[in-house]
Amino acid sequence: MAFSGRVTETSHMGGLLASFEGRSPNLGDTIRVSGGKVLGRVDTVIGPVDSGLVHIHPLFDGVDSRRAIGSPVEVAPRGRTNNRKRHAGNRGGGHRDRGHRRDGGNSRSSGQKKWDRGNKGRSGGNRSHGKGRGRGSGGSRKGHSRGRGRR
Repeated sequence: MAFSGRVTETSHMGGLLASFEGRSPNLGDTIRVSGGKVLGRVDTVIGPVDSGLVHIHPLFDGVDSRRAIGSPVEVAPRGRTNNRKRHAGNRGGGHRDRGHRRDGGNSRSSGQKKWDRGNKGRSGGNRSHGKGRGRGSGGSRKGHSRGRGRR
């Protein structure tokens, strides 16, 4: 059963409280009068499981909370978003600022290729990164992390 509810009263924060039947809405869902005007977004769902209330806050501009009491409400259908515009700058496979420092400078010296890391004082060609620094070795390097761990 989809979400359907009815506005019961105004909240102490100036929002609306709505009783509902069926599945509770997601936080942030847009709530509207059935087939009509958008009221606001779901701030929280409160109360016991069998008789919960949805807190709709903040209200959209032009919504009179007193006139909305008693109105049947529903979750407004989501508008189509153009994901290309939203993610236009993220075309690097999900890695952020690869090869760049936080101060805006490039971590490679000028003229040095991406794959040519330099000799760094070691004799010989392309050797490992050092003892205990390989993948899964447990040797932690302070200030360096992989993925979305601690920041």
